[in-house]
Amino acid sequence: MIAIVTRRLFSGKRTDGTPTPRWLRIGAIVLAAIGLLIGAIYVAIVVAFPPARLAVLLADKVKAATGREFRIDGGLSIRVLPSIAIQARDVVLGNPAWGSRADMVTVRRAAIEVSPRALLEGELRILRIDIEGVDALLESDGAGRYNWQFTAAKPREADAKPAAEDARAPRFELERVVASEVLVAYRDAGKAPLQTLTIETLDLRSNDKGNEVALALAVGKQRWKVDGQVGSGAILLEGKGDWPFDLRLVGDGATALAKGAIGTGERAGSVVADVSAELATTAALAPFGAAAARVPMPLAVRTRVQYAGRDLRADPLQVSIAGQVVDGWVALKTAQPRPRLDAALASKSIDLTKLASASTGNTTEHLKGAAKAPAPPFAGTPLPFAAVPAVDLNVELKTESLRLPDTPPLSSLRVRLSSTSGRVALDDLEFGVAGGRVRGRANLALAAGAPPRIDVSFDAKSASVEALDVALAGGGHFHGGRVNLSANLAMAGTTPKDLAASANGNVLLAASDTTLAGGTAAALDRNVLMTMLRLLIPKGSTDRALAVQCMVVRLPLRRGIAAVDRSIAAETREVAVVASGVINLVEQTLRLELRPSVKKGLGLNPANLATDFMEISGPLQNPQMGFGAKGAVRGAAKVGVGVATGGLSLLVPSVVGAKNDLSACAQAAAQAPVQPAPRGKAKPGE
Repeated sequence: MIAIVTRRLFSGKRTDGTPTPRWLRIGAIVLAAIGLLIGAIYVAIVVAFPPARLAVLLADKVKAATGREFRIDGGLSIRVLPSIAIQARDVVLGNPAWGSRADMVTVRRAAIEVSPRALLEGELRILRIDIEGVDALLESDGAGRYNWQFTAAKPREADAKPAAEDARAPRFELERVVASEVLVAYRDAGKAPLQTLTIETLDLRSNDKGNEVALALAVGKQRWKVDGQVGSGAILLEGKGDWPFDLRLVGDGATALAKGAIGTGERAGSVVADVSAELATTAALAPFGAAAARVPMPLAVRTRVQYAGRDLRADPLQVSIAGQVVDGWVALKTAQPRPRLDAALASKSIDLTKLASASTGNTTEHLKGAAKAPAPPFAGTPLPFAAVPAVDLNVELKTESLRLPDTPPLSSLRVRLSSTSGRVALDDLEFGVAGGRVRGRANLALAAGAPPRIDVSFDAKSASVEALDVALAGGGHFHGGRVNLSANLAMAGTTPKDLAASANGNVLLAASDTTLAGGTAAALDRNVLMTMLRLLIPKGSTDRALAVQCMVVRLPLRRGIAAVDRSIAAETREVAVVASGVINLVEQTLRLELRPSVKKGLGLNPANLATDFMEISGPLQNPQMGFGAKGAVRGAAKVGVGVATGGLSLLVPSVVGAKNDLSACAQAAAQAPVQPAPRGKAKPGE
């Protein structure tokens, strides 16, 4: 029937014998010509490149270009409409021999569009590729090899083909690549995939600069869009140069820009790029865990990244977190068994109180409500140092100003954090506070089967008493004065309570030339130092300001217990107060007897003293005070600590006072320091 209709159209007459319109005859001729052309092309493809031969040809050429096995398990077919294309199913590109699985890439369906003109000339020129259902595994072997690093296979002489046949090799001058449902995973040195992402759509179009790319991808439940410019695919296949890229990523309140180049061939795996990222919300950090999702916002990063030979360097680096800006550089080396991180960071100002409030929603609800009984100063909550970081650290930090919660502002801070296997240290710590200067160090040692051991040593010089009072207690209690504080302690344990109970070493605090505001000492009950100052005030004079010449607190700690033998003292021009007793950090209790005495030669009547002695005892967080009676007779002060079954016993100290006209503060500070006790159990009689 079709043949009859076609014959009549070409004859120029209808079925009833009337002439056929000219336009209809022309259309029929065009359609016939197109049909003949399509048929000719199809015949040309089938004759020149039959599916079976084409599959072998593609496999040979891909293997020659990549050095990998290439298979088309689902077979090939030829499509002529709507465009001339070769369709393949179940395409497989092999992995290197050292790979964790046999196949690097599998493709469920691929359509390769070819040039009709090239086909008629006996050449297979690929113009466009459409793929869907891709499963790709990118991995390294941990020794600098990557499975996307291709090596062209060297053909044997017996397999050499004539030049005429080589001319028919596929030419990868792609105009466009379209992909969907692409799953990409990365595995480093045989470990579990670090991250898996899904490319929902990909559209790659060639231009005079290389290729324009647009893709939509998903990481978990997050959706991202990437657009920009990349280099041509020929660079990747030839492996003779760097593959450039200039990309922009947007999604979930985040924007990132990356411009640089990726090495190919022998330099595969190397990257040099300028990178910047800005995050307005924490949604983009959700895949990295709950801790990352609590990072204060906004967050911005700008750096130049260099990666080669498993060494990553970000230099220069600028990070802005909630308005806090840090500059410097970071380098990470991962080639050795234990990675190493080096960094040097600096900032004009860091306010961690703002960072803390930004990460917790800037709320103080947890401070409201009914007042609770004071808790022990040393809690039993485990501290977060169960293990040394699994990376060697050498990080230097400098800042002109540092604000910490519940701490006076620090200035000109510099510190170096380092760690090796079994050790973390803070060295070269130095900062200014309240007009003084602090220098110190700390060391954390972890050994298998033993509790963490911490050694702390610091020395604070000439800090302002008045400035510390303002920062810590709101001010109004002291005027003028300077204070020094030094400590040298060795501790072991996993909780603050354990550390305090094991403390060995010395703590020394010395203040001088400060004035206590009138009525302040009487208002600050249950504070040992304030109670001592209260004893310096003559009866009936509690409202007058008190000029304190000096105050000394020296605690010689041995296994968490400080035996105080007149090593706590305070003086005015007329009166001195000394303390003796025991401060027990093991049980978190204290028992001190405070004894005032009148200085000689000043004409002050001892009867004017507020009390003869005072005893302070009980838990550290809530001690009780009792005043002694006038005229009580005490012997010489003797303090000792006895260890007995069921706990500690305390020998109550006797009356103490100044002797040989030596300043009470000088006596307290001049006592020979107690050296840190050796680790282990106490010896008999100790």
